[in-house]
Amino acid sequence: MTASDLALIDKAIAESPNALAVFNEDLAAAPLEATRSGVIVDLDRQRAYVYSQTNLVAATRIASGKANFRTSTGDFKIGQKNPKHASNLYGKLRNSETGEDVPGEIDTRSTPVPEGMVFLGAPMPHFMRFHTLDGKASAIGFHQGHVPSRPASHGCIRLPSRSAKSLYKMLPSGTPVFIYGDKYGTPSLPLPEAVEPPKPKKKKRKS
Repeated sequence: MTASDLALIDKAIAESPNALAVFNEDLAAAPLEATRSGVIVDLDRQRAYVYSQTNLVAATRIASGKANFRTSTGDFKIGQKNPKHASNLYGKLRNSETGEDVPGEIDTRSTPVPEGMVFLGAPMPHFMRFHTLDGKASAIGFHQGHVPSRPASHGCIRLPSRSAKSLYKMLPSGTPVFIYGDKYGTPSLPLPEAVEPPKPKKKKRKS
């Protein structure tokens, strides 16, 4: 896309920030064909673009992984879909006797649920899990959430409320998702310059 194309897309998104900016009404009106479509996620611009072959169908704002939770880049496909998904990692605690919620968020991997408490997973409506191309489920996906025009998630791609609902209907399982970005992304493999050179072997002294 050219700079002028991106400017037009940004203008359309600004006019309706919580909904999809639609550029092809006919294609956006029905579920796309997974084998002919795809989603490009640009972490640096915090945007997602939906294509059907060479046709730009729609675009939306996103919020990807924040510092220490950067979203992995690479090629994926949409696998599991669940309109009422809840996280099994992040959420809050509720006192089972009083029904009161404990302030703050917990990560179940580092904070065991205390006796007398119930874990409530963070809601992730219209969840679409990313699978690797060989079929392995990842821990991230698209879902509805707070999108503050900057990275803010634990690695997932958050979507504004109306965008999430529309994309959930539009994108079938199997739709390719291409995630890229240098500033806010985590490459699937170390970049060449990040690979440490092998340490030279110490020469044994002759006795």
